[in-house]
Amino acid sequence: MTEHKKFSLKSFFTRKKIFYCIYMLLLLVITGSLNIAARKSTAFAEWYSTHIYKFLVTTVGRLVGFLPFSLYELLIILGISLLFWIIFRIVYLIIKKRAKRILTLFAGVLALLLTVLTLFTLNCGVNYHRRPFSYYSGLTVARQSTDVLTSLCQSLIAEANALVPYIDTIEVPDDEDGTHYGSIFSLDNTDTVVEAVKAMNNLGTIYPVLNGYYPKAKPVLFSKVMSYEFITGVYSFTIEANYNNDVPDYVKADTICHELSHLRGFMREDEAGFIAYLACIHSDNVNLKYSGILNALSYVLNSVYSNCGAAVYTELYKSMDIQLMRDYLYDSRYWDKYRTPVAEVADAVNNAYLVANAQTDGVKSYGRMVDLLLAYYISQHN
Repeated sequence: MTEHKKFSLKSFFTRKKIFYCIYMLLLLVITGSLNIAARKSTAFAEWYSTHIYKFLVTTVGRLVGFLPFSLYELLIILGISLLFWIIFRIVYLIIKKRAKRILTLFAGVLALLLTVLTLFTLNCGVNYHRRPFSYYSGLTVARQSTDVLTSLCQSLIAEANALVPYIDTIEVPDDEDGTHYGSIFSLDNTDTVVEAVKAMNNLGTIYPVLNGYYPKAKPVLFSKVMSYEFITGVYSFTIEANYNNDVPDYVKADTICHELSHLRGFMREDEAGFIAYLACIHSDNVNLKYSGILNALSYVLNSVYSNCGAAVYTELYKSMDIQLMRDYLYDSRYWDKYRTPVAEVADAVNNAYLVANAQTDGVKSYGRMVDLLLAYYISQHN
């Protein structure tokens, strides 16, 4: 005869604590092992990126892609709501003098944070330690003379100028005096997302390491919040490419390709920017070509100003079609509205994030894109 055991609340909570301990220990082992292995062995990071991570993109990324909204954005909103609830709950428990409940709450929060850290490691972190894209592209990145930098700038300006007649434009009124200070080309967001995926797939035929499944990028509902943080796009541990839907149109196409490049495991910002440029210029869509070239040109112009002086910069700037000047002016006016202390804090946080993930130059790593552009320019003209 089997004896029926009564339910014990104490026994239940004991088992719950044991489960929490085992769960958190397991997450620590997984996260720690993967990070140590990736940092110690580039070969392991490369294998993980091209096999395990690529499988995750094809499976989990595909499932998340079916959602008509950004899962990452939803989790951010829920996370902020949860933070307020936790603060309220802690205050309440302190007032009620329930120390054990506070410890249980902290254990739950710790388990949640470890879960997020593990997801980040699985879907992002390991990839930071793989081989650079230049390894696959065959490009030799080296410091070039200012003459080569100037030639690259002239080439990009000529290419952008040639595309202007094929770009549809809309006039944008000045918020201050009602005059029209510039214009941007109009893009349908849905078509842009589709064309960006096509561009990445096309680039995959040139560089096999980039082939594979690409989910459609998703616009962020609270895009203006991203603008206050000076962010145009986000790739997250949810395996989603998210983009700021409020920025000037010519920025979006390049941004979408940039975020999609992270789905192939290239997490460095300079590499993602360069891959986006390649995807755009090899696209059949004129708008994507224009977007990719204009974004690349902005980096090169800044480099020219820093390395060649204001006189050379001004001379090159004057050679641009008026449409290019208008687009840059519109972009500058757009971001001026969001230059606040929030943007400075966000920049500092982003810098810390990049440094923590082996991008030792921090936000300055974006400048290395010019080196990749120079290497590509030389390879095309040899």
